[in-house]
Amino acid sequence: MSPVNKEENYIKCADNIKALIAGENDTIAIMSTIACEIFHPFDYLNWVGFYRHIDEKTLKVGPYQGSHGCLTIDFERGVCGACASQREIQLENDVSKASSHIACSSETKAEIVLPIIDKNNQLQAVFDIDSTELNVFDDIDVKYLSQICSWLSDKY
Repeated sequence: MSPVNKEENYIKCADNIKALIAGENDTIAIMSTIACEIFHPFDYLNWVGFYRHIDEKTLKVGPYQGSHGCLTIDFERGVCGACASQREIQLENDVSKASSHIACSSETKAEIVLPIIDKNNQLQAVFDIDSTELNVFDDIDVKYLSQICSWLSDKY
């Protein structure tokens, strides 16, 4: 996908998400909507979803689209755990080179994970996106996914 097409897809997704979640305060409904809207227009994505922060060091699967994901992830494991513990975007364009990657699907080649931080600076969840292609995530993804994540963060 060319950068122009990717950005056009994100603009359309962001517009749809913004309209669909307007006035909605249920974070699970918002997560479900975001996962659905991001999953479908990008044919190289095989998993889009959230892992919710449920206790000091544990993430539990939340709303998602795609094949089954891990049900529970410890903060000390995987790219999602790194995102949760560091509270920073994790971008792995070749997961075979990421020592911490958890292989939930052998089809996953690249992954980006973004933290969802609430108004009180507390981690609420991470937004995990997996791709079947190498080297697909870039600044365009970071820009639009960060914007979308901020809308969810504002609901906490």
